[in-house]
Amino acid sequence: MKARILLIVLVWSVQSGCSNDDQHVSLFKDDASINTLNGTWKVISFEDYALNTTDYPTQENSWDKNIVVTFDDTAEPNQLSGKVTTNTVAGVFEYTGTRQFKMNNYGSTYIAQPEWADKFAVALLDDDITYQINKTRLRIYYANKSKSVSLIKD
Repeated sequence: MKARILLIVLVWSVQSGCSNDDQHVSLFKDDASINTLNGTWKVISFEDYALNTTDYPTQENSWDKNIVVTFDDTAEPNQLSGKVTTNTVAGVFEYTGTRQFKMNNYGSTYIAQPEWADKFAVALLDDDITYQINKTRLRIYYANKSKSVSLIKD
């Protein structure tokens, strides 16, 4: 009986220590009241829905460096800026529909950067980007929604 109670407490502790966003990518909750990408965001994972995989940063794929970008739609035109692991990035984006945007310019040096920086560029340069957003998370879908990149508010 003690073992069963201990197991229940352990399972409850693990589950309550994780938010829904952390438990599984499919549990991401979009907040329809947020209508802007504005803010500084840090990449935490890349998802491939066809392969059912999620990649988190490692020494090998990101060289233990972060991707941190700022979206600013108060600028004219809308600006993207930040650091993609080892390089800086800058760009111009426009909203193309509800929960959709397109990069009109995306510039980076691309010099000596790890796989994660390359994957981020591929995601943002896709022709059909959609997204979901809430107070703490941003998920950008690309490749016909078969892939996504997940970010947290920085």
